[in-house]
Amino acid sequence: MEDQPASYDDTVSASAKRCFGLPYLYPYQRFVVAAIMDHCTNKYSQFGNAAAEQPIPADVQTQQIAPEPAFDLDSYPGRHIVILPTGAGKSLCFQLPAVIADRPSLLVYPLLGLMHDQERRLRDQNIACSVLQGGMSTSERSKAIRSLQDGSCNILITNPEALCSQHILDEVAKIRFFHFVIDEAHCIAEWGDTFRPSYLELGRILSELQPEVITAFTATASPSVLKRVAEVLFAGKDYTLISGNADRPNIYYEVRRSLSMKRLLSETVREAEKPLIIFIPSRSGTEICAMSLQAEFPENQVRYYHAGLEREEKTAIEQWFMQSDSAVLCATCAYGMGMDKANIRTIIHTEPPGSVEAYLQEAGRAGRDGQPAKAILLCGPLLLPVEAGKNAPESGYLNERRCQMTDYLRQNRECRRNFLLRLLGSTEVACSGCDVCAGEIDAGEIEKKALLWAINRQRRRLTTAQASAFLSGRMGQPCLAGFGLFADWKPVELEEALHNSISRGWLRVRNRWPWKQYLYLPGHKPAQPIQATEPYSSSSSSATALPD
Repeated sequence: MEDQPASYDDTVSASAKRCFGLPYLYPYQRFVVAAIMDHCTNKYSQFGNAAAEQPIPADVQTQQIAPEPAFDLDSYPGRHIVILPTGAGKSLCFQLPAVIADRPSLLVYPLLGLMHDQERRLRDQNIACSVLQGGMSTSERSKAIRSLQDGSCNILITNPEALCSQHILDEVAKIRFFHFVIDEAHCIAEWGDTFRPSYLELGRILSELQPEVITAFTATASPSVLKRVAEVLFAGKDYTLISGNADRPNIYYEVRRSLSMKRLLSETVREAEKPLIIFIPSRSGTEICAMSLQAEFPENQVRYYHAGLEREEKTAIEQWFMQSDSAVLCATCAYGMGMDKANIRTIIHTEPPGSVEAYLQEAGRAGRDGQPAKAILLCGPLLLPVEAGKNAPESGYLNERRCQMTDYLRQNRECRRNFLLRLLGSTEVACSGCDVCAGEIDAGEIEKKALLWAINRQRRRLTTAQASAFLSGRMGQPCLAGFGLFADWKPVELEEALHNSISRGWLRVRNRWPWKQYLYLPGHKPAQPIQATEPYSSSSSSATALPD
């Protein structure tokens, strides 16, 4: 009996086991790989339409998007946008076709850290690859290109800026690529119209390289982001959308409020399960935060990470964080996308990111091992007003998306999980964990009521400094209402809470005699005595008895 030729499924399974040590693939991974391999000419035509033979997984949707109806699909390359949640194994969906096809694939990443992380992971699997980036010498660049031309490797890793360099693009264009991959494709909409215009050049670059298959991968994309990605990459041509359920049921979503961000961050880090990442918008902010936490928690390992570090520093911090089970990393968005540390237990944001996509990408770093994890967004009083993003310099489109995240942290009635899914255009799910559905008490509102009640009882008797000392129990008479109500707060935290309350207009400082510099509540009548016999603390249940 003659040997039967290997089936497509046998080839994929054997490659996954041989190259990546995986005994099986998830159904959606197999489906995406089949959709890509359908366009590999002169290699697997004997398998027929592999994607059509693959059952569509129950939690995956596939849709043909055709803005221009009259197209001969055989005359155009394969075009796909694949949306799968973080931790779903997206990388394998383009690594495996590169191995099976045995022809060049080009992978585009947004960050150098991701490029080198992908290089490390491929070489750990004994899969040859080359990296092409800015700042390389002519000999280094020629070596990378030559390795693809002579077949010693079939994967080229680069970024948009490198491809925008015409002399680099001319060299790359000498290679006939089977697959052009854009990972973290939401960055096209997130950054292309602002500080990464090179992303907007990808459509032109694709027209020069003419790959057989183009696939954009991302974990999160709202309808508006999806539309923008398709505009840039496909210029109105048809494409296939493959999208999975964006929900990560093992992540618990929570918003925590406080009058003092210093206290809120300190308490959250103290009680949060580790390892954890604190995402902070600015480079200087990561350094300040790390130094503050190092002084407060000397028993924990705390470091910072941002794009301004030298490559050697970044590598050392990445290796330290990957190996630690108790690390606290203060980072900008330069750390996050694609960094595969499976056991991160907590993600903390000190400010809302600019979009729901950015938030879910960064929050999705937690719990990639499938175990319970938390995504906590911290909210100080100055972030609460609707005007928080009103005067931002961004375009209306970007400002609208920023305001969506402001709405997310301001509201406390709608399930946070479904709020985020709705912004992505995904269907609602049964909530597996968020503070709204759990009915958790808003400690920030309790703090506010306690502070305003105490100041109102001693109105026009205390300056800001005196109020801090009085509320902490360091100065004043114990018999006076409100004395020591915030006894477990540090003076710097109380001062921050008072200044924030003044900035919001909840408190005012008298600017004329006879009570100049003294605090009072504008137009507020005396409140009833507080029904509490112990100092206020965020964990004190008696604080809920505060009057409105």
